Amino acid sequence: MMGAARRYAIAVIAVLVTMGVKVALSGVSAEHPFVLLAAPVALAAWYGGLGPGVLSTVLAVIGSLYFFLPPVGTGTEPADLVGVGGLIFEGALVVALTVGLRSARSRAESASAAAVAAHRETTFALAVRDEMLILWTRHLRGPMADLEAQARAALSDLETDGYHGAAVAKIEKLVEDAALVGRASAGWDKDGRVPGADP
Repeated sequence: MMGAARRYAIAVIAVLVTMGVKVALSGVSAEHPFVLLAAPVALAAWYGGLGPGVLSTVLAVIGSLYFFLPPVGTGTEPADLVGVGGLIFEGALVVALTVGLRSARSRAESASAAAVAAHRETTFALAVRDEMLILWTRHLRGPMADLEAQARAALSDLETDGYHGAAVAKIEKLVEDAALVGRASAGWDKDGRVPGADP
């Protein structure tokens, strides 16, 4: 994003260059005093925004009045004053349209960048999930199944020995949790993915 001074400098330079071209083409300036003046307005509004666009419009009007129209009261035709009004309206319209287009482009770029960031974060989250599932399937599901089997065997031994203390409830809870995890992961393949699920 360019600085404010640079944006306003572009507006001033664009109008000065256009005025210079019109002075050099004196025949065109005499017959068409307002031709080419919308160009620096559009340029200033596109690169600088609203303020530089308005400044370039004001400078274009002042320049056309000073260089290309006779002074008021010395033969100025009504058509010339209408032309100045038309130039002001045209400048305002060009500034409004250009600033609106520039703003829409900026919003589209921001939305696109946000979408790319969201996609990148989603991809990363899915990759982490897949790695966790692979870790679980390859390294933890087997030991959990063994733990469940051993806990069930311990419960059986305790019942055979006639033990009914507090440890029984804790071991039963351990068996239930291990069985729940086993059922939840029973359909996963060796890479930790559910068959038929999206990759």
